Amino acid sequence: MHARRCAAYTLTELLIVVAILAIAAVVAIPTAQPVAEFRADAAAGEVVNALRYARDNAQYSGAQRLFDCDAAANSIAVFALETDKTTTRAAREPVEHPFNRAPYLLNLNAAPAGNTMALVRCTFTFDDNSTAAAVAFDEAGKLLRGVGSGPARDRALRAGQVVLGAGNVERTIIIDTTGRITVS
Repeated sequence: MHARRCAAYTLTELLIVVAILAIAAVVAIPTAQPVAEFRADAAAGEVVNALRYARDNAQYSGAQRLFDCDAAANSIAVFALETDKTTTRAAREPVEHPFNRAPYLLNLNAAPAGNTMALVRCTFTFDDNSTAAAVAFDEAGKLLRGVGSGPARDRALRAGQVVLGAGNVERTIIIDTTGRITVS
């Protein structure tokens, strides 16, 4: 009787395949990091553009504009401000985006910011040590609280930052009292 030979792989062949896969993984993993860095830079650039647009639109229109962060929705919007008697608040709809005439709403879950960025923190501190997740630009481009009632809405910005993150990649957008915007 003849013994039947089964086709199989030897241990040596399996070890060679595993070694090739390990080398491919070592080469591929570092290339994934620049993609996250690129997305973080793109999202930070979009946030900086929204801040600049709020400032420029306030100066151009002669009306205050609010840069508003919504961490729950992972979005940023630019609003006009409405005042009724003593209270100032954001308008119902964001102002129009200059390119597509849609409401200026930056969704960090979608392009161009990418789909992996999270609004980690958005904090603006004013000269009375109060904090908010929004800041307004007045007609001269000066930063202030903008919303609320009485003198609280005229409080000047002392410091502000928007922090974006995805995994181990993080970008911080800092805005100072002069309106200078930096990304780190």
